[in-house]
Amino acid sequence: MQVIIIGGGPGGYAAAIGLAQGGADVQLVEEALPGGTCLHRGCIPTKALLETARLARELAAAADFGLSSAPVSAVDWSAVRARQRKAVSALTQGLSQLLKANGVVVVHGRGGLLPPDSLGAVPAVRVAGPDAGDLRADAVVLAPGSLPARPPVPGLDLPGVVDSDGLLEIGSPPRRLVIVGGGAIGCEFATAHAALGAEVAIVEALPQLLPAADAEIARRLQSAFRRRGIAVHTGARLVHVEPGPEVHVETAAGMLALPADTVLIATGRRPRTAGMGLMEAGLAFGQGGGIVVDESFACPGVRGVWALGDALGGVGYAHGAFRQAATVVAAILGRPLPPMPPLPHVVYSAPEVAWVGAADGARVARVPFAALGRAHAAGDVDGLYKVVADDAGRVCGVHVIGAHATELLAAGCIAVARGLSLQELGSAPLPHPTWGEGLVEAAQLAMGAPLHLPPPLRQRS
Repeated sequence: MQVIIIGGGPGGYAAAIGLAQGGADVQLVEEALPGGTCLHRGCIPTKALLETARLARELAAAADFGLSSAPVSAVDWSAVRARQRKAVSALTQGLSQLLKANGVVVVHGRGGLLPPDSLGAVPAVRVAGPDAGDLRADAVVLAPGSLPARPPVPGLDLPGVVDSDGLLEIGSPPRRLVIVGGGAIGCEFATAHAALGAEVAIVEALPQLLPAADAEIARRLQSAFRRRGIAVHTGARLVHVEPGPEVHVETAAGMLALPADTVLIATGRRPRTAGMGLMEAGLAFGQGGGIVVDESFACPGVRGVWALGDALGGVGYAHGAFRQAATVVAAILGRPLPPMPPLPHVVYSAPEVAWVGAADGARVARVPFAALGRAHAAGDVDGLYKVVADDAGRVCGVHVIGAHATELLAAGCIAVARGLSLQELGSAPLPHPTWGEGLVEAAQLAMGAPLHLPPPLRQRS
């Protein structure tokens, strides 16, 4: 079987490797370097920047731990950028070697579809670029990724107004940064640049930061941001940007002008499907421009074509694309489709936020980090575990805010995906003292028998 994959981001390269390991001959069409937005302009460079910010915060708090150290007074931006590039380069080389080791042939160029012929065959792939030409296969997988989206607001073409790609490439760190959009991208950049000395303000049109998150968790993040000096304006509509730049927003209290030297537009991303001939090939598109697919991620009405990742629209996570790729691989190879457990959400802010599954249920238990010995030893008690269970006592949701939340959610993902009972989760023997104990404590609390918290009040019979 011959398969062509368009796009070498997380979904594309995961599908390529899985199909190659299943015996298919795979060609991966990629116009840049494999890895996509995640590796080159998203996950990896932003997390490298956030690690620099974390170290700055720890240095500023060194005196609390009995160490003599002054807060960071200067940032060597060229060294920060070099460290980002080093991490990206190492992973890019590793991924290229991995594709080669699995027998995946990389075709360099921008891929698109040609209309299927009268016999209804799989559409051919046209490649424009260094390896230009037309390719045919038994199956085609579309994983072209996404681009930063910009709202139709006057002034976004002014100097100093950038998207997330542009902020990562900026020549010097901002002194006054206004971020339009309080989602994951906005909150992560706010965390990084505030720790490195910038004055940061976030403008979010909806009533809370992280609109997709549990409201209680979002409120805690907003309070933590304000304590760190990050101004947060929710329910604020961006009206226009004037030269300077100066951001004008409409709030419940009236118009507000926010001066800045840099404005980040972090209002989401859009599928990168323009110019690929997809509509001409018979593909359908949903609201927001995402490609329409069925439960196996096949494109209805078009033989032999699948699509996955950011091109579908909605929340774009690399780990979501990995799971979608596993389904596509199974469908193309004729195997049973794997289950699709709830997608975990992670935000690498300070404090970190992570959640999976339901936000409400028959039983909800909350355990503050202040109940954890490890949190006191580390001097970071600003956090919360929230565990949600259904009527049958099965864990159906886990929410965490605080230090290492993105790592701590791993056990919660397993609990929700496997439908563990509160009893099963609450009886797990975890090492002490650890951050992870809070999850077990929350399960015990939901059953009415916590170890390190007072038992919940019981009604008199």
